[in-house]
This record gives sequence, structure tokens and C-alpha cells, in this order.
Amino acid sequence: MGDKSTPLLAVLQLLRKYNLKGTEEILRKEASLGDIEYETLDLPEVEIASILTAHHTESDPYSYEFAYESLKKFIENSLDIYKYELSTLLYPVFVHMYLLLILYDHNEHAIKFLEKFGPEQEDYYQEDLAKLSIVKNKEQIKGNELAEIYSTNKFEVQLSRDASSQLKRFLQEQKSSTVIINIINNHIQIDVHDGPGRTQAQVRATAGGLLGEAARNENRTKVFYGLLKEPDIQVLPVPVEDEEETEEAPDKPKKKKAKKDNIFMKKPKSDPNAPPNDRIPLPELKETDKIEKVKALRAKRVQLGPDCLPSICFYTLLNSGHTAICADICDDSTLLSVGFNNSTIKVWTLTPVRLRGMKSAEKLQDIDREAGDVLVRMMEEKDRDTCRTLYGHSGPVYKVGFDQFKTMLLSCSEDSTSMQY
Repeated sequence: MGDKSTPLLAVLQLLRKYNLKGTEEILRKEASLGDIEYETLDLPEVEIASILTAHHTESDPYSYEFAYESLKKFIENSLDIYKYELSTLLYPVFVHMYLLLILYDHNEHAIKFLEKFGPEQEDYYQEDLAKLSIVKNKEQIKGNELAEIYSTNKFEVQLSRDASSQLKRFLQEQKSSTVIINIINNHIQIDVHDGPGRTQAQVRATAGGLLGEAARNENRTKVFYGLLKEPDIQVLPVPVEDEEETEEAPDKPKKKKAKKDNIFMKKPKSDPNAPPNDRIPLPELKETDKIEKVKALRAKRVQLGPDCLPSICFYTLLNSGHTAICADICDDSTLLSVGFNNSTIKVWTLTPVRLRGMKSAEKLQDIDREAGDVLVRMMEEKDRDTCRTLYGHSGPVYKVGFDQFKTMLLSCSEDSTSMQY
């Protein structure tokens, strides 16, 4: 198959793709293409369009270097407001020109093209270019991961409306831009946005991806981050009455059947942010497993209250901004204190009752210290919050602890001091 022309192979593969068997057989006979060669025919599909549209121009290896230099010169001479956005086209055009040279068996020209313009590409593309440079002939395109990605996906480029107009005007005026036009049509997705062109910092902030910039509608895709729906365990075996006890005392009123707990009658709530249940192929619970799980929950379930406080509490600090070093929970599990590496201490309330702030020093002077409710009078009525920040140390806080009456908090720090709040 090596002595056959590439456009002929592309036409045969296109005919086979659209199931045009009659035309395909006639062309095979005229081209004297054997069965073995026909069966092994497997060109990259996305290269077929480029081959068939302008193979006569693209078969000239010198046209690539001339077209790339003209595009590069056009971008360099553009205004700064358009230059940085238009420069994102250089890398995908360069990559596909290299792959087309390889596809047309211009291997030596492809190597020279890569050596000449490869170092000019952005630094974050150099690692990919090193992997792509391994491709030396068209048989290696299929085995190279990067070459297959670029051949089967479109490179995303975002341009302002004015920059897009400048590019169209350039392509219409340049007669040698046929190669660039075909590459843009087949391998590059230009996303035109309204507004002024982006600065160099804005372009570099979003550039560098394997397939260019992220599409603007990518952020609109909903991300499922919730927990999977719990298995339905509402079916419970009804407790059977003791038959022996019924036979011995027939006159004794029968015991009522134990009612199912309402908590097990309710269907498990579905989190709206949870991914679909079939996303992870978890095995379904058998009926015996459901019964055992319910029994375990029934045995462990305890009614919480003032006389039965939880023995284990799990809390997570989200977006704290600093590293938490130590923590302590008061005896009745209503307050949580955490010491941080920035020398501050934060106290959270774990109940609906909010924490009140202390009055100013001027107001505290007017309070009767001998009054029985002096501690209540020291606090502001309107200043209530779920968290309070305590200051006093000048180093990371290593230990915090409440007293048994919740009236004081003791802390120690790297600054060799201890504080009482």
C-alpha cells in the first residue's frame, strides 16, 4: 500500500464509510488494490477532509513553511489588542502542519519544520512537542497518543469578534492560506466572544491546555458531588408473637404486634446533587442484607437528649484559611474551640443558641459587680453570632480546653504564655 497515492486511499476509505459499495469496487479494480491492502486500510478519519479538499496544494512541502511564516507575520504586525488572542492559533496550526507533512510522506521536511518553529512555541507546550516529535512516519501516527488526540479532537481557541474579523480578512487576501483554512475548518474550533480583545495576562491564564482553552459552556455543566442514594431498607419482618405463651395463657390478652419504626418506613431521601446510582456499579443488597442492616441500626439507635448526649462528634472546618492545631469540646457538647497557627482561637456554638459578645469597657464600668447575674449583664443583647474569634497569643496555639462550667477557656501557645478567656 506504500506505492499508492494518499488521496486515492482517502477516497476509498470515505466510500467505505458511507457504504458506497458499487463505486468502491470500481475504484478498487482501477487502482489494482488487493484484498489485503484493502482490509488494512485505516487512515485517521479527520485527516480525510484535509486530503480531499486541497491535496494538490498540501502535497507541496514548501507551502507549509511559507503559509506558517505568513500567519506568524500577520499576527506580529497586528495591534496588541488582537495580537495575544491571535497568537493562540500558532500552536494548533503548527501541530497539524507537522502531522500533514508526515501524512504526505514528507518526513525530512517535517523534521526541519519541527526544528525551525518548535522552539518558538510557548514553554508549556514543549513537553507535548517532545512526545509528538517521536512520530517520524504516518504509520506511527496511530500509535502516538498525542497525535491521535490532535487528529480526533478540535483545538479550542477563543477570539473576540474584531480579532476574528481580522483573521478572516487575512485568509481572504492571502492566496497561500489554503492550508491554514483547511486546518482551521477541520481541526480548530474558534469560539467568538463579544467585547474587547484579551490582554496577554488574560490569555496566558486560560491557555496551555492539551486541546486549547476550555469552552465557555463547560462551566454550565452541573457537577454532581453529593452522596449516592442509600439502599431502600423499609421492608422489615414483622415480629412474631410468642406462640408458647399464647397457648399457656389463652385468656390473657394478646400482645400487640410491634409497630415498625417510622424512621424505617420512610424512603431514603435523595440528594439533588447526588450522581445517578448507576454511575458506580455497586451490587444490589439482598433481602437478608437489608434485614441485617435494619437490625444493626435498631440496636445502635439511641434517643439523644439532655440526659443522653452523643459520645462521638464529627466536625469539619471548611475554608478556615489557617491550619487548625488543636481543638476541644465542652462537657455538654455545646461549644467547640479550635486553636490555629496564626495565634487566634475560634469558638463555635454547636446548638441553635448564638454566642453573645461582651460589652465595651465603658459599659462594663457601670455594671454592679456584686449582682448575681453579673455575667449576663456583661454580654451584649444584639451582638449574637455562631462563632467568636479570640486574640491574645503571638504564636501558634498548641492547646485549648474548657472548664467544667463553660465559664472559662484555657489556652497555651508557642509564645510561652497561657491565656484564660
